Parts: sequence; structure tokens; C-alpha cells
Amino acid sequence: MNSRTSSRTSHPARSRRGELTARLAELPFLLAERPHTVSELAAHFDVDEKTVRRTIDALSLHNHITEERDGRFIRYRYRDDYKFMPPTLTPGELAVLVLAQESIAQTGLTAFGSPFDRHARTLLAKVRAALPAPLREQLDALAGVYGSSAVPAKDFSAHAASVDLLTSAALQRRVVRLTYYTLNRDRTDERRVEPYAVYFDPDGATLKLIGFDHNRREIIPFSIDHIRALKLTREHFIRPEDFNLRDYLTERCFNGIHGTPVTVTLRAHGVTARIFAERTFHPSQIVLERTTASDAQGETTVIRMRVARGRGLVRFILSWAPEVEVIEPEEVRREVADAHRIAITRFGANDASGCEENA
Repeated sequence: MNSRTSSRTSHPARSRRGELTARLAELPFLLAERPHTVSELAAHFDVDEKTVRRTIDALSLHNHITEERDGRFIRYRYRDDYKFMPPTLTPGELAVLVLAQESIAQTGLTAFGSPFDRHARTLLAKVRAALPAPLREQLDALAGVYGSSAVPAKDFSAHAASVDLLTSAALQRRVVRLTYYTLNRDRTDERRVEPYAVYFDPDGATLKLIGFDHNRREIIPFSIDHIRALKLTREHFIRPEDFNLRDYLTERCFNGIHGTPVTVTLRAHGVTARIFAERTFHPSQIVLERTTASDAQGETTVIRMRVARGRGLVRFILSWAPEVEVIEPEEVRREVADAHRIAITRFGANDASGCEENA
């Protein structure tokens, strides 16, 4: 395939590069189930045998795929020590699978014709068929009241080709060129990026790319819907062995906004103090102090956590105003205070006094 083929977000159809992504993702699972010949794989993916051989060559760089001769045929299989053994699941475990898939589907990720959307559909069909009719009816009822609030804030179906190409580039460790619109600066520029992962951000309810930006010389996020044009290059990259998406997001993303980590200490008052005492906002969070209400002061809770600094953190603190104050660091305290002053200026002193009179 031509590595210079571009994919634009305005085109909703799957690209040829996206079809390669699907093969790269699905083919190891097919070989894990049983050995396959090239002709069988070609028929499964509806491509020619030469395309299948190229895909196997690409997969063999990172997977232990071996050949075995069966008469005049050569069959490809996955690992000498692997044999697929489907697990025996209880009705309760099957129900969890169904409900979890119902929740996952609401993120819209399977709507792209992604490599696993067909497997998700067949999984649900098999699980439902394995359950007695009364349990299926109960699950259908539960599905109507069970779900996820993490739904996309935008329709990403138009960006299917971009998601496919970025996934393929991440699998093949290929550098991409982006024409990217930056919302904060209101400008569009060209970027060379090493794509590490495409993920759904539940805080921002959006799809994002995490990758190394050669312009800024650091790992940063990109909003998929802000990519105006996308091109796969011939240049390969080496992804850091210690990179872990979950760890990266825990340390550098808070409340939907990325930033450098900062340790912040907050004091909550009144009812909010009880909420802060029982709710965990971040894995690093610890409770430093709790005081009960007295004649001299109200109830308080002091927490400390290490999160990404930026608009996400300030927005989080402001959402609890006026019951939460920043103890440290001083620069975050000033950011929150400035935000309060701007809000007071915009609302105006007369508006504030009017609200008090009408209360």
C-alpha cells in the first residue's frame, strides 16, 4: 500500500489503511483459535493472498507466529505453547459480560467498524444464547436501567478513517504527519507525531491521541476531531518500553485536562467536608486532617493529591466553591483567587447585592 495515502476526518468510510488495522488486530486471534492457511485467511478478510502474507510478515515482528506443513498446504499458527481453551462461565458471569458490553458500547467506540466490533456483536449473541430465556428477559430489563454516563460529547463517526490510520500507525510504530487545529491558540499547524495510543477520555467525553510531538519534544494529547489532515510516513519510531497509558493519564491528566503534575492541598468546609472525606477524586489522594463542627468553627476536611496542573484542576476547585479553599501551592491558590475575582467583576457588585435582597 502507498504509505503516502492520506486520511481526512471529513470522510466517514473505512480506509484501506484501516482495513490493515483490522487485519493486524484480528489475525492473531484467528491463529490462536486454530491454524489457518493463507487461502483461508484471504477468504476471511476478502483480500488476495499476497496481502495476507504481508500482514503476517508485519505481525511476525511482534508475535510468535510459526508455520506447519499439512500435506501440500502451509498453515500458520500462534505460539507452540498456546492452545485456546474457552473458559466455563457461570450465568452470573455471563450477565456481567452482557451488561459491561452494553455500557462499553455507549462510548461509541464500536461504532467505528473497529477491529473488534464484530467480535463484540458475536460475543453478545453467544452469551445471550447461552442463558435461559427468563435470564435473558431480566438482562434486557437491566440494560434499560444500567449504563455509563461516559458518552461522547460529539459524533465521531466522521473520524473513523483517522482512528483506523492512527491505530495502524501505533501498531506498526510509524510516524504520522498531522495538520492540527489548536483550540487554545486558535490556529492550525503541521506536526510530526509518534502515535502511542488512541483512547476515550471519560472526563472530556471525547476521543484523543497520545503521542510524542516532535515540535514540542514531549508526549502530549491530541483531540481526534481537531485533526484536519493525516498522513502516514515511512519513518519508524521506538516507543518507550516504560510507557503505560493508564499511568500516564493518572499522573498527567485531571478533570479532562492535561498538565504537569503538582501536589495540591485543599480544605473543604461544611457538608462538602463530609463529601471529601468519603470520596476519592484521584488515586494519590490522602486525608490529612478532619475536624468536627464546634461553636468556634464548622466541620472541615483537608486532603492532598498529586494531579495534573491546569484548567482541569482550577475548574475542579471552582466547582466546589465557596466550600473549598486551596492551602498550597501558592501559585494554584492565586489562579483560583484570580478566577473568583474575574467572576465577581463579570457578575458585578450590584448583581450580588440584588441576589441577597431577593433571597
